[in-house]
This record gives sequence, C-alpha cells and structure tokens, in this order.
Amino acid sequence: MRQKKISESLTARIFLMTVFILLCAGGITFGLIAWATPSTYTSVVNDELARQVSSLTDRLFGTSPEDCGALLDEFIRTSGASVMLLGPDGQPVDTGSRLAIQSVYEDDSVVVTATKISSVTCAPGQALTESAVTVTMSEESTMVTDVWFPGSDDPYALYVTPPVKAENLAVRALVQMAPWLLLVLLVFSLLCSLVYSRYITRPIVRLSGIAGRMAELDFQWECGESRRDEIGRLGRSLDQMARRLSSALTELEAANHALRGEMEQERELERQRTAFFSAASHELKTPVTILKGQLSGMLEGVDVYRDRDKYLLRSLQVTGRMEKLIQELLAVSRMETGAADVHGESLDLAVLMERQISLYADLLEQREQRLTASLTPGISVFGDPALLGKAVGNLLSNASLYSPQGADIRIWCGIQQNRPVLTVENTGVHISEAALPHLFEAFYREEGSRNRSTGGSGLGLYLARMILERHGASCEIQNTEQGVMASVYFPES
Repeated sequence: MRQKKISESLTARIFLMTVFILLCAGGITFGLIAWATPSTYTSVVNDELARQVSSLTDRLFGTSPEDCGALLDEFIRTSGASVMLLGPDGQPVDTGSRLAIQSVYEDDSVVVTATKISSVTCAPGQALTESAVTVTMSEESTMVTDVWFPGSDDPYALYVTPPVKAENLAVRALVQMAPWLLLVLLVFSLLCSLVYSRYITRPIVRLSGIAGRMAELDFQWECGESRRDEIGRLGRSLDQMARRLSSALTELEAANHALRGEMEQERELERQRTAFFSAASHELKTPVTILKGQLSGMLEGVDVYRDRDKYLLRSLQVTGRMEKLIQELLAVSRMETGAADVHGESLDLAVLMERQISLYADLLEQREQRLTASLTPGISVFGDPALLGKAVGNLLSNASLYSPQGADIRIWCGIQQNRPVLTVENTGVHISEAALPHLFEAFYREEGSRNRSTGGSGLGLYLARMILERHGASCEIQNTEQGVMASVYFPES
C-alpha cells in the first residue's frame, strides 16, 4: 500500500530521490576527504618543515658545529621534528643539544637508535652511505640537507625527520566525527529534499488538479501562475485555453439551446398543423354528412323529406356554413403561409369600429341585444383595413353570438399608457378559467355556451389573433363582473 502511494505521488518520489542523491553526494565527499587527507596532510607538513629547515641552515652558517645545539633545540621545539647532524666523515657530531639524536659509541662504531625506515630523502647532489649510518623511521620521510660551517671545507649533513604518525590524526578525527556528520547530512538532506520537492511539484500538482477539473468541463477557475519558467508558461497557456473553451462551450450551449427551442417550436407547429387539419376535416365532415343525407332523402322521396322547400333551405344553410368554414380555412392558410400581404396605411380606429358595427347591426337586432359604443375619434393605427376589419369584426360577432338574448354589448376605444386600446365586452355569460388560455386555439369550443349551435366555425378568434399579431398587436380575453371582455392592444403609433 505504501509503495503504491509512493508510485502515485510525484512529490514523494522526488523527495526520496533527492534524499538519496544528497546522501550519496555527502558520502562520496566524506570518502574523498578521508582518502585525500593523509597525503595532503603529509605534503603540508613536509612543505612547512622544508621552509623551517631552510631557515635553520641559514642560521647555522654563522655558528660552529659545537655551538649549534641551542639552535637545534629551538628548531626541534618549534617543528616537533627529529634532528641529527653528521660530519663530513659521516659520524654524528656532538652539538651540545639536549633534544637532537646523539651518538652512542660501542666498539668504535656508530649506532643511531631509531625505528625502521621506509624512505630517505636526500638533498640534491648528496647521498647517504649505508656503511656510515642507517637512519630509519616507520612510514616516514627523512629530509637531508647540507650545512656549511665557517672554516669547514666539506659540508655537514643535517637529517630531519617530520613528526608524522603512522595513523593520521586528521583521519582519526574525521572517523570520530562521522556519526555526527552523517546525522547532520541526513537532516540537511531531508530538509533540502522537502523544500526542493515541494517547490518543484507544487505547480505540477496544481496543474494536474486543474487538468482534472477541465476534464469535468469546469472552466470557472484561473491558475494565476506568476513563474516565468516553462511551468509558468504552461499555467498561463492553461488559463488562456480554459477561457477559450469556456467561451466556446457557452456559445455551444446557447446554440444548442436555441436549436432545441427551434426544434420544440417546429414540433409544436407540426402538432398544431396536424390538429388543425384534423379539426378542419371533422368540421367539414359533419355538414357534408348532413347535406348528403338531406339530398339523398329528397331524391328517394322519403316521407320526412317530401317537403323539399324546407329541406332545400336547410341544405342551403348547411352549404352556407361550409362555405364560411372554407373561407375561414383559406384565410388561415394565407395567413400562415404569408400569402396574405399586409398593405399598411394609417386608419382611424373609431371609424373602423363604426363600419364593423354597421355590418353587424342586423345580427344584434335579431338577438335583441343592446350595443353601447364609446369611441374616441382621432386614434390612428397602422395596418391593412380589410384584415383589421375582419379581426375586430370576429371579436364583435363572437360577443353577439356567445351572449344570451337581450344582452348588452359594450365597445370602447381610447389611449392607455400611450397605446391605442380597443375593448369589446359582452354581458350575461362567463368563461371558465380553465378555458381562457385555449380560446385562441383553432376549433376550440368550451362546453356549454360556446358550442356548435351558435353557428361559429371555431376559427374566428384564432384568425383574429393571427391578424393582430401580423400588425404587432396583441389580444387577451378575461372575465369581468358582468360578462367577458376582449382587449386589443395596438403598438404605439
């Protein structure tokens, strides 16, 4: 489980890799220091000792071999080296020094007490004869230089052994400090790795989260990366891409919404068209059936149809209803297809209504209905006089046909909110609230007062609404205290 988490976390992998690299680098550095320290230490000691030996030889030049013991002791105390002076004959010289190596005489031979030698370094042009003396120091390098004393024709040999131990003290100190150095290196590596991994992966993790949100089509965010490197440019590119995708998605959604609306509208129009032709077929089928039955009965001499004049009159009435319905259908078809051109001109609304009132005067008189008109002259509307006359005429005929005998019909036209308004109110009848939204649908009839017995085709209000909409006007029907009112609102002139 832990390995899986590490494999899925870029920060954890970079952290572990950085810790490993830093620890390896620290370990290699420590190993190189431990390996190079002995030779470096020896080289430094030898260089310093060579400088001190050169200074000593300069000082010994002004003394004698028997009186140079004080200078040799001072040199030994200062440098910590071992010193021995040999004469031209290869024998140790008694210099009176307390610290220098002194000779021990045994059977007229010279023996120098020292440890085993590994190498002897002689001054250029000089050689140490093995029969004269053997100077050895374990894993140490002995320096040999010529010393000239006043009055001496041959040089003396000065042997100096540096104070280098077999086990280098610097390396021992490094080994003793190794645990602490390892601890400091580990803490330093962890801290550096943590900071480094977070600095490197934080923008990448953030960009990964942003990419995940983009995959979910969520573009309402901003990276806000201020870095100037490749990661910063990537963040700014993601911001720009998100804005463009968001804009494109918004446009696509708007276009899709508009397309769905158009499709729904087209389906609704198709449904209305199908319902319209179905209702039209039904409306035509009934009078055709009646007319066919009456004509067949009269031709066959059926008893009830022997009074031909009576049934010919009824057949004529049925034919008249069919003719009116067909005219209404043709008018609707021309309006829907746009074949009915609107010839606009300025019309006086009061004059238009007076003309329609005169046309329907006989109908009102037959039904013993009282008409009251309150028409404000001088109100102009723009439109086709024939079409507008048919629309307001349908409203007036509906008010008469669907009102009881002796009802009052009230007509008013005037200005409301800077718009021409026409109202037609009939009394003595009300329409159910459920039927009000459907009154302008083709062939719709409310049960009861609005039925086929009134003689209507069911297209009057539907055609009136179409005409008014072509003129930029609107119409609404509502119940009043005394009856029903149809209100027409024309556009501002």
